[in-house]
Amino acid sequence: MSGKTSIYWNSVLEKKLDPLVKRHGGASRAITIVADRYEELMKREKRTLRELFSDGEVNLMLNNALSTAYEPGAVIPGAVLADTEDEIDAQFEYFGVNRGDIIKKLRSLNIGQQFALVDYLEELRGDAGGDDSTEEDH
Repeated sequence: MSGKTSIYWNSVLEKKLDPLVKRHGGASRAITIVADRYEELMKREKRTLRELFSDGEVNLMLNNALSTAYEPGAVIPGAVLADTEDEIDAQFEYFGVNRGDIIKKLRSLNIGQQFALVDYLEELRGDAGGDDSTEEDH
C-alpha cells in the first residue's frame, strides 16, 4: 500500500503520537519512523527467540496465545510467562516441553523480547491480516 490513505486519529493515538509528530515534522514521517524502528526491533528479537525456543515450546505458547488478546500493550510484559505458568502438566507432556526449562527461558527475556514474542505468536496464529473491530475500538 502506498499513496494517500486515512486513519482514525482518536484521542489515544493522538496522545501517543503527538510528541513524535512534533519532533519529526509531521504525521506521515513520525509513523514511518516508528514503524521502521518497530520492524527492526522485532526482526532482531524474533531471530533471538527462534534460536532460544524449541518447536515444542513455541507450539505450547502458541496454543495458549490462540485465546489471548494482547491489548493494550501494557498487558504484554509477563503475559506469556503467566499463561505458561498456569498451564496444566498434560499440555507440557503433549508438546514435549520441560516446564522448568521454558519458565526459566521466559523469565530471562528482556522487555523488548517479550513484545517480540507476542508479535511472533500473533504472526504465527495469523493476526497479520485485518480484524473485525471498528475504528472506535482502537
